[in-house]
Amino acid sequence: AGGEAKLRIGDHQLTVEVADSPGEQALGLMNRESLPTDRGMIFVFGEPKKASFWMRNTSIPLDIAFLDSEGVILEIHPLVPLEEAPVESRSEKVAYVIETNRDWFASRNLKPGMKVQGLPR
Repeated sequence: AGGEAKLRIGDHQLTVEVADSPGEQALGLMNRESLPTDRGMIFVFGEPKKASFWMRNTSIPLDIAFLDSEGVILEIHPLVPLEEAPVESRSEKVAYVIETNRDWFASRNLKPGMKVQGLPR
């Protein structure tokens, strides 16, 4: 459980903390002041599902990417600090979720359909 992984998307690298237990996933990025530029968190689900995330106690503007079991980005959504209304995936095939700083994907021209390399299993 836990630890870190180095992901690659196109020419870009993202170092992520791995949240693969229910406790780590519930805590997520709560109660942090900031997130370094090329860092984030990856949530690993045992079974693909419809995913839902909220921003309780999370004050950093984030983007969330929903990935399928092959690591293909299905959708990317902004997450608003401290917003408690959940952001749900449209897809029911979400196996991984990446949270990182707002606009990390857009500013690097990374879009749905691209594949993430180096996913933890």
